[in-house]
Amino acid sequence: MLNKVWNRWLALAVLGISFSAAAPQAWAADLYRAEFVLFERLAADSGIDEQMETRQPESPVNADKMLWVVDGNGQANTSMQLVPRSGLYLRSSAARLENSGRFKVLMAKGWVQSFPPNYKGQPLRVSVGDLIPGSDKRQIEGYINVDRLRYLHVTAHLNNWQAATASKPPADTNQTGSDASNSPYMAAQTGAADAPLTTATASDKAQLLTWLHETRRMRSGEIHYLDSPTIGLLVYFQPLKSN
Repeated sequence: MLNKVWNRWLALAVLGISFSAAAPQAWAADLYRAEFVLFERLAADSGIDEQMETRQPESPVNADKMLWVVDGNGQANTSMQLVPRSGLYLRSSAARLENSGRFKVLMAKGWVQSFPPNYKGQPLRVSVGDLIPGSDKRQIEGYINVDRLRYLHVTAHLNNWQAATASKPPADTNQTGSDASNSPYMAAQTGAADAPLTTATASDKAQLLTWLHETRRMRSGEIHYLDSPTIGLLVYFQPLKSN
């Protein structure tokens, strides 16, 4: 779990710019600039490998649309009409993270889109970071999705992979202690919809380090951040003025 010192520092770093909210009548209905900054924490907490070594994420969601996908040749692809980084409200937050020496920004992207009430979004695939040697996975694989009922909601489903280490004896997957049940980074232990628990094999080239699986309600004009022990995501929705 992220320690209090890092949380405090991160809050100062990314929320150190003023939030502003204009009067509702000044904005065009339903049109927003959506912005996302995905970053890596360079000094991860200890003990993560042991907690995650037998955990595997559920089957990947079919995400035909791409937010930012780097292929095996290092070529980046997207399905979106992206705003230049210089035009992002979060550009200064991304710069603070990079300049701190504690974080590495893996993706800073934004686009303009209408999100009308009852909007059901499509998963936007994300594949960034270093390619895991001998595998088809990059460091971060997953998707981001935006829905709107009464409010905007963002679902981040991002898996953090690393090169597989030497195989170890299987961990006790029947663990029921409070450490297992309370951890937001662990799959639940019961229920049909749970992520399966499997033992990694020596032939695996990539193994799960952590994941960021969260759905969060968004308020426009405010920066939100979602985190895991190794990666974090800044989210910002700016309602756009009518002409």
